[in-house]
Amino acid sequence: MKILDRIDGPQDLKALSYEEVRQLAQECRHLIIETITQRGGHLASNLGVVELTLALHRVFESPVDRLVWDTSNQCYTHKLVTGRRKEFSTIRAPGGLSGFAEPKESIHDVLAAGHAGTGLSYALGVSLALQQEEAEPYVAAIVGDGALTSGPSYEALNNIIHLKPKRLVVVFNDNGWSISENVGWLTHWRNRIILHPFYKHLVETGQWLLEKLPHGGQAWELARKLKSSVEGLFLPNLIWEEMGFRYLGPIDGHNQQDLEEALKRSREISRDGTPVVLHALTHKGRGYSLAEENPSKFHQPSTPSAKVAEVERYTYSQVFARTLIELMRADRKIVAITAAMLEGTALKEVKRHFPDRVLDVGIAEEHAVIMAAGMAKAGLRPVVAIYSTFLQRSYDQLIHDVCLQSLPVTICIDRAGLVGDDGKTHHGIFDIAYTRSIPNMTVAAPQDENELQHLLYTAIYSGRPFAIRYPRGLGLGVKLDANLQTLPVGKGEFCKEGKDVTLLAYGSMVSVAWEVSERLSRVGVRCGVAHARFAKPLDLELIRRVVLGSSRVLTLEEGMKHGGFGSAVLEACQEEALPTSHIRIHGIADQFVEHSPAVLQRAQLKIDAEGVLEKVFELYPDLIRQDGVPEESRREKSQEKETVRW
Repeated sequence: MKILDRIDGPQDLKALSYEEVRQLAQECRHLIIETITQRGGHLASNLGVVELTLALHRVFESPVDRLVWDTSNQCYTHKLVTGRRKEFSTIRAPGGLSGFAEPKESIHDVLAAGHAGTGLSYALGVSLALQQEEAEPYVAAIVGDGALTSGPSYEALNNIIHLKPKRLVVVFNDNGWSISENVGWLTHWRNRIILHPFYKHLVETGQWLLEKLPHGGQAWELARKLKSSVEGLFLPNLIWEEMGFRYLGPIDGHNQQDLEEALKRSREISRDGTPVVLHALTHKGRGYSLAEENPSKFHQPSTPSAKVAEVERYTYSQVFARTLIELMRADRKIVAITAAMLEGTALKEVKRHFPDRVLDVGIAEEHAVIMAAGMAKAGLRPVVAIYSTFLQRSYDQLIHDVCLQSLPVTICIDRAGLVGDDGKTHHGIFDIAYTRSIPNMTVAAPQDENELQHLLYTAIYSGRPFAIRYPRGLGLGVKLDANLQTLPVGKGEFCKEGKDVTLLAYGSMVSVAWEVSERLSRVGVRCGVAHARFAKPLDLELIRRVVLGSSRVLTLEEGMKHGGFGSAVLEACQEEALPTSHIRIHGIADQFVEHSPAVLQRAQLKIDAEGVLEKVFELYPDLIRQDGVPEESRREKSQEKETVRW
């Protein structure tokens, strides 16, 4: 019987020998590899944190003690040993386990957080709330996978030093990576540690020997002065000490005994309110050679698909990168910025061509947008590529530093819309509402990958703040124009006349509108299609033509219904004194969308062709009669016959 099969909760870990724990670690790794290579998910980061997770649960007493994971994409082993072993095969599947921590699943999960940099602030808040609890619970914040490149982490560290809560432990799971390789001073710190592994042993041995001697404590304090001057040559752990933390480490994050001893020491130190940080060096992808050799690629391998494309198609991200390379060749003022997403945004290929003009700032979206504003102010043409869900963190910077200054920064919003298995923490369904609400901002979405390249060209040379949203995954397979062209800002396209009903679609929903129109035409419904292209400024001429030319209008968007594109259309109609009683809005209702394949999510939310078709008849029950002919069509045909007879 496998040891893992006997683990139904953290309490079952306590009595295991170190040899049994090492075996359990291998079993956890094997199950994670077996499951995630089939289902998709965060692989490399979870393989690196197995021993640390087991050590945390053997030293702390969850759920009385709270473990806060930052980010919680590294909690798969945690799920395995907290009663979810049997359900692990369902991870990221519809109705199955979440790919992140999820309090609805287990009392051992504190928060459903999927964005990096929130853990320390969460942990501090929880710790402060528990200071007077009789059980004297501990709070451990496990910070890793690049979270310490995020600005909120430093704000929290500063406040921890100020407040000094009792029983708060910071565990720095240092694997050297976020999604891409980490940037900044932490990277240099880690490199120096690796270059001088003997130094830690030397310091620890010296301290141990001195403390055994009479007046050893005083001797150690004197030695620390020498130690401080020497260690500056090797590693800057004085940063932690100068901040006010008691620093333990670096610890081998795969040595079970060392980890547990260090965690026990951390508990003792933090008991009286002394801020403590335990630094564990881990290896992202450990135990799976493919992930060890390429931790970036295996950070989150995609869910395998049995479908093979009949023709080669580019993803929207690839078309964005391809277009940007072409533009950067012709214009040295264009620079690109991302926040730890070189691979996901396809900027890695752009960086290969222009290594000095593609900047990865780490998990620091706020900084990325402000820096872009500074570049634009000084005459460059910055392009900021960030996932929609992470751009949410830069809302203030979009307002205050870009749009208030009316600076020509191009914001490329990747992963806009539904993203599938990553679930509610990662859907890009709010950006239409939060970008269109900002003065001076232009907000656009292409109907396909060909239009994306023209919009990017238009945005960069527009001389204004300009946001372009585009979805995750493959484009429609349309032919890409050889020559880029400027599109008129604020102008959409009236594609097809339809007196019975007109679908006014935005971005990815245009192709859906065309399919619905074709299917409605087969049952005699005259369905028009209009491609808005811009959510701000709206094409008022197009809206007027649609609203006055059709007896029913349905707006379509892959975003939140409240405050989105459809709301903008109704606002415009009110300002222009246009009738609105026949207009309906169709988008995502007021909810967070749980994880499942994106195809299933679109079907459930009725924003695929089948769902929109159903919505048309649901909203306009008078549109079609039993004989399959719309009321207006029957009336007009009858009038035509009367005219002919006369």
